[in-house]
Amino acid sequence: MVSAYRTRGITRWILTIGFAVCIVAVVDLWHQNQHMMMMEAAGRTTTSTTTQQEEPRLSANCECDGGDGHGKTQGLGDKEDTISSGSSSSSSSKGASSIASPGAIDNFDPLHFDDGDLPEGSLKAELKSREFFTLQDLKICKAAAGGPWGRRSMRCEKDESCLACTKPWHRAQASRLITAFSSETLAAERAQIITDSFPDRNAQPIVVTATNKAHFPYLVNWACGCRSHFSEDMRKQTLVLAADDETYAMARKSGFIAMPPSLFNVSPRHLDEEWAEKMNLTRNNVAKMGFPDSMAILVTCLTQLLEMKYTVITQDADVVWLKDVRHYLSSEKLRNVHLITQMAPRADAQGPVNTGFVYMRPAKITVVYMKSLIQSLPLFYMRVDDQVVWNTLLRHYLFRQLHIGVLPRKHFLDLHDHTAKWINGDTQFLHTVSNVKKIRRLRQHGEWHLTEACPWYEQEFEALFPEWDL
Repeated sequence: MVSAYRTRGITRWILTIGFAVCIVAVVDLWHQNQHMMMMEAAGRTTTSTTTQQEEPRLSANCECDGGDGHGKTQGLGDKEDTISSGSSSSSSSKGASSIASPGAIDNFDPLHFDDGDLPEGSLKAELKSREFFTLQDLKICKAAAGGPWGRRSMRCEKDESCLACTKPWHRAQASRLITAFSSETLAAERAQIITDSFPDRNAQPIVVTATNKAHFPYLVNWACGCRSHFSEDMRKQTLVLAADDETYAMARKSGFIAMPPSLFNVSPRHLDEEWAEKMNLTRNNVAKMGFPDSMAILVTCLTQLLEMKYTVITQDADVVWLKDVRHYLSSEKLRNVHLITQMAPRADAQGPVNTGFVYMRPAKITVVYMKSLIQSLPLFYMRVDDQVVWNTLLRHYLFRQLHIGVLPRKHFLDLHDHTAKWINGDTQFLHTVSNVKKIRRLRQHGEWHLTEACPWYEQEFEALFPEWDL
């Protein structure tokens, strides 16, 4: 008896729930139908107004019933707005109407290249009167801020800012560069070299390469390749940032414009064996230390160049231009981006941007991004890698309005044995990514130009070739 009573009770509950679900479904379908009818009516109303001399004003209590613009519509807001079609009434309206009026689109500046402002959004709201975000602000080891994100992500379980996972010497070396960037004396010396060497900000972009003595022969090979492929001497259009004094001397001797490491307050500690022993670094880590020094110097200098309103191309030394890529990058179809990069074809946190080739235009948002990257320099040394840090910051929610363009892979190609078959008449550029067999790959595919046929060849360069690249 009790069991039958319970069964009937359960059955009644199931029927009640089923009936309620049916009612909700019917009401939802009715609402969707009403919404579609309102959208169609609004579309007919908008179409009809374009044929009139003066547009109607839509308010919160506008009456519409289809094509004649009458009937009741809710939720358009309390403030009146005018739809522009080029009539005299549009001249008094602002916002969308000024964009839509004939000829005004030419002056529209959505990426704020010209007005020196930031786009409305989270970045502008949180930046306020500051010039950059610190690691404590960014919290890039916190998932909600944009990381960790997949394999090779920045991770630090004990500190959302990641700083607690860096070592004292990471922070010390980064601090030297951060101090150098803000030093009025050093900034003035760097600015003098820049303005004397590149007086016209509206000329071709400055090519900026940071390198050390192990990679300097690749830079000369790039210059020789440009001479061979399109008869251009790129040395005086290139700024070399030397990570050590030997590289600075070689760059000047080879005819490049160069800056010494002293302008960035960097001592080439990776070449100091006593310092390496004191810090208990392995031989492999000592060899790698030149790379983060170079990349940290690069970020510091790029920021100053962007502040000075220069357009820049930054690239690794181990690239070859098959064509003058500046013509490609100057296309009107690439105008609406702040930052254009080579593709990193990988699914982890080290992509999608390959920092071995980046084209940057001066705008306030790019400067804020780069200044925030300077604050992240301790992570360059912690990871012995700049690309993960660049990509982590680009994924950060604060920089979602920084417009990024990733170049076609087959036009800006990462050169491996298996990708060499893609080289054709449209290929602009080759980049010998990864850490081994760079010279072998370039020689195998006919792109090693640092030979006696190049007037800038020096026999001493061959002694610098890393054995792992041959």
